[in-house]
Amino acid sequence: MNSGGDVLTTMSSLRLVQVAGVDGCKAGWFVAIVSAVKQTGRPDASCVLTLKNSLVANTFAEVLSKTHDCELVCIDIPIGLSDGAEARGCDLAARKILGGPRASSVFAPPVRPCLSAKDPETASRICFEHSGKKLSRQSFFIMPKIREVDEAMTPRLQRRVREIHPEVSFWALNGKQPMQQNKKSLVGRTERMRLLAGIFADVRELVAGARKPKRAGPDDIIDALVTAWTASQAVMANAATLPEKPQLDSKGLRMEILYPIVPVSGTPNRAGQNQPARI
Repeated sequence: MNSGGDVLTTMSSLRLVQVAGVDGCKAGWFVAIVSAVKQTGRPDASCVLTLKNSLVANTFAEVLSKTHDCELVCIDIPIGLSDGAEARGCDLAARKILGGPRASSVFAPPVRPCLSAKDPETASRICFEHSGKKLSRQSFFIMPKIREVDEAMTPRLQRRVREIHPEVSFWALNGKQPMQQNKKSLVGRTERMRLLAGIFADVRELVAGARKPKRAGPDDIIDALVTAWTASQAVMANAATLPEKPQLDSKGLRMEILYPIVPVSGTPNRAGQNQPARI
């Protein structure tokens, strides 16, 4: 695996680890914690996955607390921000491989000077002054979460907490083909759950159950599950980064997107909360 200067070592025979997938939701952060058992020391060997727990954390600090015993935490939020005109290479690379309508799911994150802005107009003006581009409202409205993560992240913490993009992970899981439908639509959720059913057999029950009370949307839960799967692949050394040689931001953080490397052919066996699977 290429990890942009940070090497995730291959697990030894029968080593049990926990990983987590995290996605932002209305109430804060939806967290899916998965146990992974590597059966041998070979990176191409099968791995047993079991969904151990799912929860909603109110803050990123709580995410870190709840996942302190996880070897790897993958999160769908920008880690590492540009200070000026140079765009993040990982976003450009992700848009390129997704293409078509899914490329728009990779939005341009704010430049770091924007994080102090209190309203979208001010944020957009600051962004334009530093980068020559205005900030979208979508980016502004998730800026509190970006700020929360940026304030906590250090190069040391980035060894364990890594950025992913769910649509890139689904692209990999789907044989390097992007999803056809928007994840907010019923057909889009069905399309993604069909892929996840090869990993978590009871994904529909997981999505329905985790919504009660309605603190996380179905797309948040689906994204957290594919993010947790991505983390499991990374600890098996079956992952790489976009770009291969990432930029460093002014805090020394790597601006990269971690993504899984999976065979184009072959279907993983199924797993659920109480039914482990082999991948």
